[in-house]
Amino acid sequence: MRLKQKIKYLANRIIKMPIWVLILITVLSALLIVSLMYFQDRIIKYSYSVKTTCIQQLTFLPNIVKDMNNKSNILVENSNFIKIGNIQLFSTKTCFKPGNALSVGSVNLTVSLFGGWFAQKTYIFNISNPPTIDQNSLNHPVPTSKSLELKLSDTDLVFDYQLEADNKIIACIVSKTSIYCDVKSLKLLQGVDYQFKIIRVYNDQKIATVLNKKIRTLNATSVTDASVAANQIIYDNPRTITVNFDKDIIKANIILEQLEDDKHIGVEMTAVFDNKRAIINIGNDLKRDSSYVISIDGLEAKDGSTLVEPYKIDFRVSGGPSVTSINIGAISAPLSKTIVLTFDQVLSDTQNVANFVNIIGADARISIADNQVFISYSNAPLCANLDIKVNPGLLSNYGVIQNDLWSFSTRTICYSVINIGHSVEGRSIPAFIFGNGSQKTLFTGSIHGDELSSKYLMDAWINELELNARSIPIDKKIIVIPTLNPDGVASNKRNNSNNVDINRNFPMSDWQTNIFTPANQLIYGGGGAFPLSEPESQSIANFTLQLRPRLTLSYHSNASYVIGDPWGDSATLAATYSHLSGYRNMTGLDGAFSYHITGTYDGWLLEKYGLMSIIIELSSSNSSEFGRNKAALWAMARY
Repeated sequence: MRLKQKIKYLANRIIKMPIWVLILITVLSALLIVSLMYFQDRIIKYSYSVKTTCIQQLTFLPNIVKDMNNKSNILVENSNFIKIGNIQLFSTKTCFKPGNALSVGSVNLTVSLFGGWFAQKTYIFNISNPPTIDQNSLNHPVPTSKSLELKLSDTDLVFDYQLEADNKIIACIVSKTSIYCDVKSLKLLQGVDYQFKIIRVYNDQKIATVLNKKIRTLNATSVTDASVAANQIIYDNPRTITVNFDKDIIKANIILEQLEDDKHIGVEMTAVFDNKRAIINIGNDLKRDSSYVISIDGLEAKDGSTLVEPYKIDFRVSGGPSVTSINIGAISAPLSKTIVLTFDQVLSDTQNVANFVNIIGADARISIADNQVFISYSNAPLCANLDIKVNPGLLSNYGVIQNDLWSFSTRTICYSVINIGHSVEGRSIPAFIFGNGSQKTLFTGSIHGDELSSKYLMDAWINELELNARSIPIDKKIIVIPTLNPDGVASNKRNNSNNVDINRNFPMSDWQTNIFTPANQLIYGGGGAFPLSEPESQSIANFTLQLRPRLTLSYHSNASYVIGDPWGDSATLAATYSHLSGYRNMTGLDGAFSYHITGTYDGWLLEKYGLMSIIIELSSSNSSEFGRNKAALWAMARY
């Protein structure tokens, strides 16, 4: 009660004071309050963990508080006002935000009423070092497909950051203690070294380079292998295709399409990722005899790497079994042989292959093994057509049916070969016989072993006759002996192994044991010890007398002319040969030979048996000159 009475007494005294005394007391009280609020300096620890640093303090008349020459460019903002009407008497919160980045150390900001000398107050800001970047995450290659995360030593909500690499700059996102930089937007190459710079930015101004380091990007992910190879033909019914990578895979866009003309038709499928493997499960059987492509893009590996470029695998699904090769040609099939048809896939061994594979023109036994069919025949006729067919319905080992007819025609050889005798060294002398007619024409070569062009021409003539055997007139028989002197051919010498010129060893009236060479050198015994002393000349003579050809053509080299004997049509045929071949016609002319010749094969035929013959001297010792002689050869064969 006494306190209450004292307060009442004091109030009555104040009321009774003059008005000027009351005003003076009010002003002095206000000055005391302002002094208590402003004259005391305040130390503030500047924080990077907030965008604006704020303190709780009571500020009298905040609208008239001004900074005094703020060199630090710190902006002051009051809030949480106490008002009387529209008048802001007090604020309870003061916030500070630098206009520029603050330097590390101590920065002062002085404020006062109206910015004057009265009621000054100084805020002392202690500026610590900004948060630093933990570079440990950059000690390993970084991915190019996702954001690069850099850890800060503390929260930073003050600065912005930029990443510079490959002469490109991107803005990074700051989230508390982490910086995220979208490396993907830089479009860097994988597996390449780049100089990375992290730049600290404040109000769009570069403050400092806080990181400058050479960093390698991750090596690209690559395909190591797949269950389907590029351009492979698949013969089974695949329901699963696997693709293997060198890294664990998180995701990828995988598409399977059928290629039809210029269209890409999607195929129902699903893809599952199992560590380093993508498993493609195919919904339905793939269409046979069709092309497909698997495309992989948008891949991301566990480490963040990607493919360098989209990966594609083209492959084909086979149709039914198809013949890829046959072991005979279109002509000259042997009279007995096993024909092998090779297919592009293994054939079912549960089917009767004879129901689908047959041959016309010979009796044959047909069997199957793996991807081959064997057609074994024997004793086929000469020059006979053989027609082979594989009819639709043949099954592969996977049950795929062949839908198309396959056929092949060949022809057996059109000649028979007989051995008319042997040389001194035992080499055989074969004769090739074409046709079955009664009119016989004999072609011979290499009676002199060093005249190889005559052998080459006869070999080419045999091939021509075989190729066009059906062009031989039905009443003709063509006999070709390419090598009358096999020992001389083997040693590239004119004479045989006894050093006898075979073409001087025939029993003409002018036969001599000693002869002259084309160089007019005398060879003792070069004509043989006696006529037909040599096994080669004996064989030729016996065969010719047995054959009794109506025309014999003897080929030599290399005088480049034709000589017919003076008998029958020989001269006329020689003229024809000369015209068609371009060789000079020396029939009936002197000077064809510049040396003395005796005991010749052609002379013996005419002198002893009246058989026509023509001598053809080729212009080369080593070239067949087949093109030059072809028309003339056929003209003689058709005579």
